[in-house]
Amino acid sequence: AARAVPCPDGQSECPDNATCCVTASGTWGCCPMPQASCCADKVHCCPHATVCDLAHGRCVSPAGDVPLGTKFPAWKRQPPTPVALRQVLCPDGRSACPDGATCCQLPSAQYGCCPLQNAVCCSDGQHCCPQGTACDLERSTCTSSRGWARPLASLPKARDVRCDDETSCPDGNTCCQLSSGAWACCPLEE
Repeated sequence: AARAVPCPDGQSECPDNATCCVTASGTWGCCPMPQASCCADKVHCCPHATVCDLAHGRCVSPAGDVPLGTKFPAWKRQPPTPVALRQVLCPDGRSACPDGATCCQLPSAQYGCCPLQNAVCCSDGQHCCPQGTACDLERSTCTSSRGWARPLASLPKARDVRCDDETSCPDGNTCCQLSSGAWACCPLEE
């Protein structure tokens, strides 16, 4: 993701290597140079360590004059986009597993996440096997009709985000309190 320079209002931002300058309308604009001087006319800007000479339309420095730069509008800051939004919601409607995993019920009646897609959940509530195989709990293997076997996969517990003692949201969510005082789940982390 491109880095950005936050403006002092906390709501606007400019591209990296630009400078926030107030515009004539009072909003924030971006000067396309780092650590720029914002000119008093609130339209132009000059490179770092130069002075705006509005009368002559120049940026003055001991090294030589350059033309005034023009600002462009800043944009509203966007909250960072979470990378992993997709999740598998478990049948209890509360627990969730990462995308590409399978919800399997644990002996506690809670849900665990099998790290395989469309997996077979074993009856012991502690293991799972790949799609198209069967759990052989006596031999602790997953067997296929083609005769091969592999070890059973263990089920880690589905993680919940606790809102309070009674309410929780799926892993990767954020608890948000509604105006009614009840909890709701926002499908974005933090």
